[in-house]
Amino acid sequence: MGLCTVVLLALASLRVNATILTGVVKIGEAASFPALNVTAVDQVQTRYRIALADTVGGTQNPPEQSRSGIEEALKTYRDLAEKEPETYLPNIAATLNDLGILDTDENRIEARKEFEEALKIYRQLAHKKPDIYMRYVAITLNNLGLFEGAGNRLEEALKIYRDLVHRDRATYLPYLATTLNNLGILDSGKNRANKAREEYAESLKIYRELAQKEPDSYLLYVPMILNNLGFLDSAQNRRDEARKEVSEALNIYRELAQKDPEAYLSHVAIALNNLGIFAQDQNHVNEARKEYQEALKIYRGLTEKEPEPYLPYVAATLVNLGILERTQDQPEEARKAFEEALNIYKSLAKQDPDQFSPFVEEVKKHLKNFPK
Repeated sequence: MGLCTVVLLALASLRVNATILTGVVKIGEAASFPALNVTAVDQVQTRYRIALADTVGGTQNPPEQSRSGIEEALKTYRDLAEKEPETYLPNIAATLNDLGILDTDENRIEARKEFEEALKIYRQLAHKKPDIYMRYVAITLNNLGLFEGAGNRLEEALKIYRDLVHRDRATYLPYLATTLNNLGILDSGKNRANKAREEYAESLKIYRELAQKEPDSYLLYVPMILNNLGFLDSAQNRRDEARKEVSEALNIYRELAQKDPEAYLSHVAIALNNLGIFAQDQNHVNEARKEYQEALKIYRGLTEKEPEPYLPYVAATLVNLGILERTQDQPEEARKAFEEALNIYKSLAKQDPDQFSPFVEEVKKHLKNFPK
């Protein structure tokens, strides 16, 4: 049926206090234009990196601190640790973890070295005081595993969290769910679909349980995992399952958007766009059109307030709508959608040609198929 644009729901790196998983989270759209061929769609990238609490010397919100501030703190802790290692080694490890998160966000290879040194310190500390420090070993393994794309790191973190859950279920169950989801993303990306599905399913089960007790803290994670399952099933042509999963995610996002539209309306639109693709794949034309149009209406509204982040989504949804209308012998509607998308991409390409010029050319190809 030609190229469809799948708008993926992406999550900004979530940093939470190491002692709890109910801290403030920040949801953001993908920084780059999230367009993929529908035949090669990947799962939603909902990865979590965890920052350490100041109870072990870390900063509560490392992204808000400057690099120089974190590096200065690290130097101070190193100096102090020369005289009092037992007191200040935990501070060194926690600050290294914070710096690793910052370097990961900035795509700096130094992050690996920082996470590895933090991990080495936490292993030493855990050897003497496992009840205190094993959780920090697991946190750092999770962060290092995400940076490296290393399943063995995440598997080790998972094993630690399973042990910790037996001791303190309420505290560590959220971390177990997080690590299972991260493993699911990794295994899905490496075409280990059955293993990924098991990991997503267990993570989803945990988040459902947590959301029953604390919906304000955990309900938002349920649709994220449902989306991951949906894209995994879509990639394997399990379209009925994929549509069911993303439909449930949409319903939850609608519920969340009623309480906080600024945070969740974009998620509603993304789910609608993806449901439109699933419906179009199954030749449910009216459903697909309805979903694309609702997504487009939401994106237009969001663009009025913040044009820069949402204009690409308007264009992506217009392309999908144009493809649908063309296949339904509605050439004028299709042309109108493609032309509007082309104008948006041209304006975006002036500011960022590397990112958006390919989309300009792609839409031009669509328009060449129309008689002049």
